[in-house]
Amino acid sequence: MQQISELERRITAALERIGRGVEGLTAANAAPSAMLPESEFAKLNDVLDEERMANAQLNERLRVHRDREMALANQVTDLTAQLASRTAELAALQAERREEAAELADILAALNPLIEEANRHA
Repeated sequence: MQQISELERRITAALERIGRGVEGLTAANAAPSAMLPESEFAKLNDVLDEERMANAQLNERLRVHRDREMALANQVTDLTAQLASRTAELAALQAERREEAAELADILAALNPLIEEANRHA
């Protein structure tokens, strides 16, 4: 989970850098300078396309990590529910065993006088 958080932080930081770069490129495209040759604009557009592709890839990786995190969270919830169920079942069995032990103690208490009497007559 900590690795996912670290990846999310890194992806978010990269997306922010890409966003700033795209804004800068968009501003440059919106107001072309007479000082830049047309080939520079083509290069900048290529760089922009590469950044958009990288952005799309990062977004997909982030989606995959979030899906994994959600699956893990669901699994933890399921396991927690199972643990609660097993804990309740264990408590019920322990209570049942205590009742049986008490019943055996009552039976022994009733049998002890009979056994003592039988031993005296033997």
